Amino acid sequence: MTLRRALVLVGSILLLNCGLVAQELNCEITVNTDNISSALRDNLRTFEADIRKYLNNNRYTDEDLGGEKIDCAMTVFFLTGTTDYRYAAQVIIVSQRPVYKGNDKSGKNTQVIRILDEKWEFTYIPNQPMNKDDYRFDALTSFLDFYAYMIISFDLETYIELSGSRYLQKGLNLCNAATASAFSSGWQAATGGSYSRFTFVDEITNMKSQQFREAFNVYHFDGLDLLSTDPKKGMDNMLKAIESIADLRQKQNPRSILVKTFFDSKYLEIAETFLAWPDRSVYDRLIIADPAHQGTYDTYRRR
Repeated sequence: MTLRRALVLVGSILLLNCGLVAQELNCEITVNTDNISSALRDNLRTFEADIRKYLNNNRYTDEDLGGEKIDCAMTVFFLTGTTDYRYAAQVIIVSQRPVYKGNDKSGKNTQVIRILDEKWEFTYIPNQPMNKDDYRFDALTSFLDFYAYMIISFDLETYIELSGSRYLQKGLNLCNAATASAFSSGWQAATGGSYSRFTFVDEITNMKSQQFREAFNVYHFDGLDLLSTDPKKGMDNMLKAIESIADLRQKQNPRSILVKTFFDSKYLEIAETFLAWPDRSVYDRLIIADPAHQGTYDTYRRR
């Protein structure tokens, strides 16, 4: 463990022991109801405010995140609705954290996760209380809880490797609780490399994915956070992490949802960062690691 990582860990423990706890999320909610009738839209007047309040006012951990909240956002696109308050929606989930220069913020942010979840089915009744309960599955609040745990766990692991394990397990528990529900779509295993909540969290909690989690930490903590003070070492570490994550897909799981999510979240940042690399042939290595975004890497190579 590096000295800098040890200092981060000690600081987290001190904050926890001092009882400085607060809500973890600063989540912005955007709702699009264009695809459903005006009559059904009327039932969703308070939906956006209710979801924002639920995510930002509940606590999901017993630790403090340095006195700051995680910036994140959910964009909800309603697809269908019925008069008995049942809805189907697609949701884009995004989170970010500051990039550091030494112990201070650099003024830049990095996108930590970006996920498109295409299968959210739930009921929403206006003015009905929304209560957080990890032991009772609810298609509305359990979905929000699941992504709160994913956002928090991924954020934690950008600072200290494997530190999000407890919250990843909570997300997996929610998936298991959903299997007997009438709203189980999206909570079950997906096939053919497609996304589902279960497939995503089951993969990252599998021991075979420890390589991904360690590289994910290196990319952020020993890579991005070093660019301002030691750019060569920071880029070296980022490239090693990128190729380690790609190696997981190439050698273990060619349909890895984790690897796809990582590169979908990071490819623009990666392409921009390696403009500072002394040899443009680095983009050949990036294309091998992330062929899905070859066009972007080719564009940056020519700059």
